[in-house]
Amino acid sequence: MSNRIFLVEDDLSICDMVRDYLLSENFSIDVFHNGTSAIHAFQADYGYALVLVDLMLPDMSGMEVLRAIRGMSTVPIIIITAKDNDTDKTMGLNLGADDYVVKPFSLIELTARIKANIRRAVKYDKQFDPEIIQIKDLEINLTTHTVKASGNVLDLTRTEFDILKLLASNVGHAFSKERLYDLVWREPYFGNENVLNSHINRLRAKLKAASGSDRKYIKTLWGIGYKMEEDR
Repeated sequence: MSNRIFLVEDDLSICDMVRDYLLSENFSIDVFHNGTSAIHAFQADYGYALVLVDLMLPDMSGMEVLRAIRGMSTVPIIIITAKDNDTDKTMGLNLGADDYVVKPFSLIELTARIKANIRRAVKYDKQFDPEIIQIKDLEINLTTHTVKASGNVLDLTRTEFDILKLLASNVGHAFSKERLYDLVWREPYFGNENVLNSHINRLRAKLKAASGSDRKYIKTLWGIGYKMEEDR
């Protein structure tokens, strides 16, 4: 996790104070004294854990800086403002700020807010990290329910996706038709062989068309069922 802080503040005494304290808290910090240089710097390097933006800058409004950075990144942003009124706070939050502190502020409180916003961002990112199964030339995204073969997107039905997900999640494991039907359809098999076979055949055809090859993905075990094997 990055520990780099991006500070946009024109008051040199505040910059020095915040920099020294954050360094003692094991953060690194880059400081910019006007909006123009800050926007250019952020465009060149998005690798920050959090942004601090003063609303009163010499060349442009901190709101403009906030808007520009939010247009480039989802990085947490905390507004630093001397204006303790609801209008500025609401405007900043509506433009995409995550939090605000009012001058004069406590360095302990500022650091606590920085850490809390970074923790929240990390938790959010982990929550929405895509879970992906990669096997052969397949990329199966369990979060978005999308599948690619050789980089080409497959148009799968939900049932086809569930069959492929099950087999790819259990490489080398043989599933009887009864067990496969039970796990995918979540109901007893009752000899519905044609239904299962039809879905397997359509899935195979789509995999073949997307991959552009005769690669075998799903192996038939005669008298038993199906399984997926890694290429040898």
